[in-house]
Amino acid sequence: MSRAEILSQLKQSEEEAKQRQAKAEEEAKKIAATAHIEASSIIEAARNKAIADADVKIKKAAAEIQAEANAQRAGGEKQAAELKASAKTKVTAATDYLVGEFERYVNARASKNG
Repeated sequence: MSRAEILSQLKQSEEEAKQRQAKAEEEAKKIAATAHIEASSIIEAARNKAIADADVKIKKAAAEIQAEANAQRAGGEKQAAELKASAKTKVTAATDYLVGEFERYVNARASKNG
């Protein structure tokens, strides 16, 4: 082989290598772009799932809090009704006691002055 043929083959090999490299770089760019799109989709799906999961947990917690508040309110209302009923039963006794004390005071004052 002559020197010109060898140089020609080297140039041709270099050109083929450049074309293969350019093709490989283009393919790598396409793969990277596809991976980026897929990653974005995965991230968006994960974000949406996280938001949905958080919403479910928040609603569950709110329902539990509301149930506990209702239970406490019902307990408080029951206790208040019991206190009111107890107070009503004691009003007569308290009135009788106060009237008796007042009468005793008045009688004591009347007997001193009388």
